[in-house]
Amino acid sequence: MNPNSSLILADDLGCGDLGAQNGGNESPVRHRARLHLRNVGVNLPLMPTNDILAAFDRNRETILDQWMELLAFPSISTDPAHHRDCVACAEWLVRHLRENGFADARLLPTPGNPVVFAERKGKPGKPVVLFYGHYDVQPVDPLNAWHNPPFAPTLVNGRMRARGAQDNKGQHFYALKAMEALIAAGRLDATVKVLIEGEEECGSHGISAAMGAWRDQLAADLLLVTDIGMDGPRIPTITLSLRGLIHLTVEISGPLRDLHSGTHGGVAPNPAIALARMIASLHSAHGDIAVRGFYDGVQAPSQAELALIRFIPFDPDAYRKATGVPPSGGERALPVPERLGLRPSLEVNGMRSGFDGAGVKTIIPATARAKFTARLAAGQNPAACLAALEAHLHAQVPDGLKLTIVEKGVGGSGFRLNPESAWVSRATEVLQNIYGVAPVRRWEGASIPVIAELARVSGAEPLLVGFGLEEDAIHAPNESFALEQFRNGYRYVAELLAGL
Repeated sequence: MNPNSSLILADDLGCGDLGAQNGGNESPVRHRARLHLRNVGVNLPLMPTNDILAAFDRNRETILDQWMELLAFPSISTDPAHHRDCVACAEWLVRHLRENGFADARLLPTPGNPVVFAERKGKPGKPVVLFYGHYDVQPVDPLNAWHNPPFAPTLVNGRMRARGAQDNKGQHFYALKAMEALIAAGRLDATVKVLIEGEEECGSHGISAAMGAWRDQLAADLLLVTDIGMDGPRIPTITLSLRGLIHLTVEISGPLRDLHSGTHGGVAPNPAIALARMIASLHSAHGDIAVRGFYDGVQAPSQAELALIRFIPFDPDAYRKATGVPPSGGERALPVPERLGLRPSLEVNGMRSGFDGAGVKTIIPATARAKFTARLAAGQNPAACLAALEAHLHAQVPDGLKLTIVEKGVGGSGFRLNPESAWVSRATEVLQNIYGVAPVRRWEGASIPVIAELARVSGAEPLLVGFGLEEDAIHAPNESFALEQFRNGYRYVAELLAGL
């Protein structure tokens, strides 16, 4: 076995679809050539980047002004009223890239918001890096909770406060500035492709529908992703997995209208009670998911992964303090890091039925509705999991009531990466240079649904390292990103790419 081959090791570790990076669509010759390029490039020593850091400090005010200009676009992808704002933001990014070393920058059309694409060709025989980010942001409600208008970026105590300050405008902009600095210094030998989409916050439907036609355009060795966080301040983190996602909304109905509980109580079936029993049937008393076939395909952790998991710190008291509850959900027989990153979960996101106002209203409600999402582990088939969940819920419906699927969808597959790959080793060395400590390796419970599909189409190995923190309050009022985090992210990308 070649110890530097991330592809071979990924198969040996059972790391899912990413173990076969070519997805069966690449010739063996091209596959071997890509593998050779990857090993040659990754194993080059890290190069000093003092001049690139000096460029950041020298141009700090210009960089901040440009970042604030980017943050001023209300590029809310979930609201059709902001479609034009999203397009304007994408156009701004294309202009910025063209002016800063990426002459081949343009918009790629999709059925939704356009995708920003740019490419700067490097030297022959050098690796090809595909960088992913997104320019769309979350809605800003509740607006009255913000300390400043969300699209009027404000620098407060060393933190940039605005919607998108971290997620993901801050985290993709530091990467762009690092690449631009390397280009200006004549120190970027790898080919770099930039892909920044505009619908990550609402499902990445546009890019998912279009990227199949971009296979050759996106072909790469490394998929560089910074849309991710750290375990804590000064705790550098490499994320080795993301979970997949499915969602489902159901409604139970039967009575023609809300019924008087005195006249019909004990006789008419109650949709709210039926929904409560249905939800209770989804898990065993031990927290396991009780849906037949739901666990099919879940990959057991490798010995290498289990060894690393044992060293992941977890403080149950700190968790209780941060959340208000103990870590007692899910498969309680398993360690929390394994539950969170390597196993699936099934949650109820919301329920609605009948009357919940002040006072008393004695009714049997006509309907009951619930929303479900499941996070999927590597190896699970999202469509099969969704079908299994639907079948389970239909089997729980009592006589006299009807279950309607209001909406459903698949948000992407889960995947795991090889913790011993050469790219992970290179990132480890860079992060240790920045922070003076070895990075934590984490299996993430959240999802970035487009990443697994993008890795499959591009043939690239994902590398997920970001600099977000819990205190950044992404998706919430007063989102912010510290300038220290921004500068560390800039340094990470510069050191990772310099000398490839």
